[in-house]
Order: sequence, then structure tokens, then C-alpha cells
Amino acid sequence: MFVAGIDGGGTHTRLELRDGENNLLRREEFGPFNLNAIGEAAFRNLLAQVFAACGDMTECAGLCVGGAGISNPALGEILAQELEKACFRGSWKLCGDQEIALRGAMEGPGIAVIAGTGSICFGKNPLGQTARSGGYGHLIDDGGSGYALGRDVLSAAVRQCDGRDPGRGILNEVYRRLGKEAPEAIVSFVYSPKTDKAALARFSSIALTLAEQGDGSALEILETGAGELYELVAAVQRRLNLEGCTIALLGGLLTGDNVYRRRVAQKLSGLGTVVSPAHDALWGAAQMAWELSQEKKTKK
Repeated sequence: MFVAGIDGGGTHTRLELRDGENNLLRREEFGPFNLNAIGEAAFRNLLAQVFAACGDMTECAGLCVGGAGISNPALGEILAQELEKACFRGSWKLCGDQEIALRGAMEGPGIAVIAGTGSICFGKNPLGQTARSGGYGHLIDDGGSGYALGRDVLSAAVRQCDGRDPGRGILNEVYRRLGKEAPEAIVSFVYSPKTDKAALARFSSIALTLAEQGDGSALEILETGAGELYELVAAVQRRLNLEGCTIALLGGLLTGDNVYRRRVAQKLSGLGTVVSPAHDALWGAAQMAWELSQEKKTKK
């Protein structure tokens, strides 16, 4: 008997297998999980690869699949069909990546705030009730994310070019990154069909670097972003009555020590105890799979 956890991301899919005693067997990595991006045929092929790597799926007692884009109803339907093909007979669950991230981050109730290319907050209270805030995509949301910081860097650059903002620190760094000293280069980059949200998010590093050097405009960008993340956490706290709870910081922007993480942690400290996650999201998925298998035993 074994259990399996899957963390499905936009660029890769990770698998963790544990034995019947909840001990780690191995981890493996596969291609992108995004159904909308890779299409149905490729998505079915991905699932077949993952299940083949698991081994005999009749021996899999619990499976938890966490990933982005699960709001697409076709994803769950395809997953159910592929599990049937693989002769899976255990318990399984499909949930958002924020849920497995929270389970990996801590034991028990609390809140996880995630800031990578996008941003989202998810919490669970002692009654088992859950709530989320944010995560509605870069066009209308994602405050405090890498995308938002990168967008604000580029906005500050054109304002500095015009003289609407003081200084030229951000503008000079943007010009250096683009390899051309002309406002038209910024416009061409931002509005090019080839420029996706990840490309814009990479400009967030300019704000982090210059803020460490005391640049006022960069510090202002990070302050705005930290405020957005504060609002995400505060909203979840109010809905779940989780005042003073543990708050885990996750995602690429908040994983390592940097000026932004420090500012976010300081701002959130008024809401609760800020911590680093105990484990990653994949660990959380595998642990939820184990818990599913144990629930089935209990019911028997």
C-alpha cells in the first residue's frame, strides 16, 4: 500500500510517494500541469506518466492532487477518467494549490499567504472552515505579487522618464535590463504579445535590489505591495475569526531573506505570528493523501 501527493504547477508537476507507514519513498518531477495551456491530449498523457511512475495504482490507498486552474470542471472529469483507466480504487481529492500549501506550511489552523508571480491567501480555523482571498488573476487582482511589483517598476520608470517622479534609479535599471535607453523600448516590451505576466514579474527584482540600497521609489513600491498582502490576510482573518493566528509566508518573493519579505513580515506581525512554512506544498499534498487513506480505514 502507498499514498501519492501531486503538486501541479504551470511549469512542472511534482509527485511524492509514501509507503503504508507514511514514510517518504521518493519524489519525481514531470512537465506542466496546466490543462488550458497544454491541451487535453497532453494533459491526459501527463497523468498517464505520473500514474505509471506511481506503480500499481490498485495499491494506492490515497491520492491528493493540488494545483492551479482547478476551477476548470474538465480537469476533474479528466482526472477521474484517467484514474479509472489506471484501476485506482482508493480515496482521492482535487484541491487548489493554496490548500496543499497551507497543509504543508503548518499543523492545525492558520493562514498561508503566497506571493510569487501571482498572489493568494488561504486560511483554516479550528472548526475546519476555510476561506481564501485574492488569486483572481493579474488583470484584476494579484496585489503584492511579483507581477504587481514588476508592473509598478515599469510604471515608475516611465514616470521618471517624464519627470513626474523624482530620481532616475528605476528608469536606469529598466533601460539597462532592456538594453535600450528610450521610453519607446519600455512601451514596446510591455505591450508585445510575447511579453507574458512572468516576464513582467521578473522586473520585481529591480525594486528589491534598489530598495536594499535605500531608493525611495523602490521602497514605496514594496510598501504598496506589502499593504496589499496585509489586506489579503486581514480579510481571511475576519471571515474565519482567526485573529492572532500563525501566518506562513510562501512563494518565490517571500521564501528567501530579502527586503520585501522583511517588510511584509513586519507589517503582518500586527495580525499574528509570522513564520516560515514547516514543509513545502508537495509535502502537504502527500500528507493530505495519507490522511484520506486513514479516514477510509476509520470508516471501515
